[in-house]
Amino acid sequence: MKYATFKSSMKAKSNLVILFFALFYLILLPTKSLAVIDEETARNYFSQSLIQMYQGNFQKAYELSKQALSGRVYVNEIANFWFLRGRLAIANGLIDKAIEEFGTFTQLVKNDDIDNILEKVRYFRNINLSPSKNFELKYIGNASGIIKGIEYFQTPVSVAVYGDSYCVLDSKNRRIVYFKNNRMTNIKKVSHNIKQIIFDRNGSLYLVSENAIYNDSEYELLKGLRSPIVAGFDRNGNMYIVDFDRIVLFNVYSNNITEHKLQKVTPALDAEITIDKLYILNGLTQEIDIYDLKNFSKIQSIKLSEKIWNFEVTPYGDIIYPGKDGLIANDQKFDIKGIDLIEYSYPNLFVMKWKNKQIEHYVLKDDKPLFVNIERLEFDDNFVYAYISVEDLFGDEVHYIQHSLSIFEHDVYAPSDVYSSQITPKYITLKECKGELTIYRLQSLRVLGNCPILTKFTGAPTYQKAIENSKKLIWIAQWNYLRPIPPGVIKVSARVNFKNNVYYDTVFYTSTLIKSEELRKK
Repeated sequence: MKYATFKSSMKAKSNLVILFFALFYLILLPTKSLAVIDEETARNYFSQSLIQMYQGNFQKAYELSKQALSGRVYVNEIANFWFLRGRLAIANGLIDKAIEEFGTFTQLVKNDDIDNILEKVRYFRNINLSPSKNFELKYIGNASGIIKGIEYFQTPVSVAVYGDSYCVLDSKNRRIVYFKNNRMTNIKKVSHNIKQIIFDRNGSLYLVSENAIYNDSEYELLKGLRSPIVAGFDRNGNMYIVDFDRIVLFNVYSNNITEHKLQKVTPALDAEITIDKLYILNGLTQEIDIYDLKNFSKIQSIKLSEKIWNFEVTPYGDIIYPGKDGLIANDQKFDIKGIDLIEYSYPNLFVMKWKNKQIEHYVLKDDKPLFVNIERLEFDDNFVYAYISVEDLFGDEVHYIQHSLSIFEHDVYAPSDVYSSQITPKYITLKECKGELTIYRLQSLRVLGNCPILTKFTGAPTYQKAIENSKKLIWIAQWNYLRPIPPGVIKVSARVNFKNNVYYDTVFYTSTLIKSEELRKK
């Protein structure tokens, strides 16, 4: 998944001269009995294909991409035309055909964009959910509770993350402090004694006290609790609350409440959920008890080698906790001193340090890939806007990633403003399992109906009210497009860059695309 350097890109372009003659027989001979389109007509077909793709018309976009390659193409644009046709073939289910055609191309010239999309196909065809063998840690920054002698938070006990912001609970002083890019944006006082804060999947904040659950306005939603710990939310809007000797499910869409008795009283110090499991840190036994979310049967208990007060899990069930001498992720140790509590919003790690009155922000990344997808480009008189989804293997959105998300034009960094927004997700209903996972992920579709495996790995809920009310987190990158607009095809890449891994997607725009946007908006 390495991205092309500028040097390798120029080398590839020089090799395209040789490739052009090799491809002459593949591209032109089948159409020699027809009128051969010229280079500018091919560019127009290419532009029209992009327009249809950004509007979600993938079948029509694919047909236009084939027409774009049915005649003469400028030598320096062949790789872009070939890549777009293959990308759209995959999105339309012609995956093996695309792999074969990509193989023909890359026998002569290496192309990193083609290698990248083929790697996406491979990991969706062979999903690996085994425990991670290697984590990497990258320091991002910190937020201080004291700025210019003024105290804003003292002993943070909970961090909640959504989109491009996070908030910190200072329970002692009864206030919630909001941050964006590790800079304070707001302070809100609370009247109740709150011990935990948490966002649901649509970005609504909930407050947890010793005996009740409140919304952001401190309206009481659920009372009569004894010692609640919220483990998290599932896709159907269920809040999972571990409460002494039971698990309480509170649905934020219907306000329905259901209970499941635990086998014995469990004084929970912390609790977390993944897509199919519930993890509870038992304060008596100092074990992490794991339950199946389908029937709440106990699967196993994990005995830790040292006493801990809180822990986190990755989406794949890897356990992270603060130890005596540093942070432990599975069996890997990282040298972070003075940890009091941690909060993990994959792949972001927030370390709370009471002595220093600060929160340190890291990326703690496992060995599982992220899926980056540029869903569309939009234009106005000055800017390009790229709508980018960043998801884990299950199709769930990744939050607070703006620090590692950047835009490149022609493999050159383009300074951009990156922020989060919400859109209405697109759904497709299947009567039976049909097609590969890669198809639906490239089209940014959530799968409903009778194919649980596709539903599970496309971020889709199964509860009708959740389907009707759910939102999708999207990242918008905004930057000034090139002026004067150069002729031909302009490549855009969105890259999520960590220490040792880069995950990215590639699309294109043309002057025709910008003009069509201007006409459409008029």
